Amino acid sequence: MTQRRKNQPEVTREQLLRAAADLILAQGLQAVTLDAIARRAGVLKADLLEHFQTKPVLLDALFDDATQRFAAAVAAEMEKDPDPNGRGTRAYLRVTVNAPADDGEAHVMRSLIGLMLFDPEVRELWSSIWDEAREAQLSPEEQESSELTLCRLAIDGLWMSDMLEHRTVSSQMRASVIHRIEALTRKAPGASARLRDEVSRIPEE
Repeated sequence: MTQRRKNQPEVTREQLLRAAADLILAQGLQAVTLDAIARRAGVLKADLLEHFQTKPVLLDALFDDATQRFAAAVAAEMEKDPDPNGRGTRAYLRVTVNAPADDGEAHVMRSLIGLMLFDPEVRELWSSIWDEAREAQLSPEEQESSELTLCRLAIDGLWMSDMLEHRTVSSQMRASVIHRIEALTRKAPGASARLRDEVSRIPEE
C-alpha cells in the first residue's frame, strides 16, 4: 500500500534509494523503473517525482550516496589511525578490503560501476566525488608520493578484482598483497628529509 510522507522528505528519499538498491540487487539494473521503485518503497509515484524526476537522476543520487558513504568510512578510519604517514592511503585500503565481495552493497556498486563504464556523466560524478575526497583526506606529501600513488592504484585493482568476483588470486596471496600494501604506506613520504634534519641537529662533539 502506498502512502504519503510529506512531513518526512529525507525519510522518503532514503526509502526510495534503498528500494532502488534492493531492485538492482534482486533483479539487476534493467529492473529499475520509477514505478517499480515507488511500489517497492511504498510511496506514491507523485511523491517519488518530488525527489527524482527521471531514472538517470535517481541513479546519479544512488551513486552519489554510495560513494559519499564510502568516503565517510575512509574519513572515520583515518581518525582511528595515530600515524599520519600514509594515513589516508591506509584508511582507503582498510575500508576497501573490509567490504565483503558478496555484500549487498557490493552488488549494487558493481551494477553502478557497469553504468559508469558506459555513461560519461556518471564517470564525471564519480571523479568529482573522489577528487573532493582526495583533497580532504590526503596530505600534499601523500598526494605527491609516487609510492603511495602506486599503493592506491594497487588497492583499486584489488577492489575491482573483488567487485568482479575474479578469483584467480588465492585468499593467502590476497592477504599477503594487503599486508605488503599496508607496509608500503608506512614508508612515509619525506622521511629521508626529516631524518637528515634530525641528524643535522645532533650537536658535534
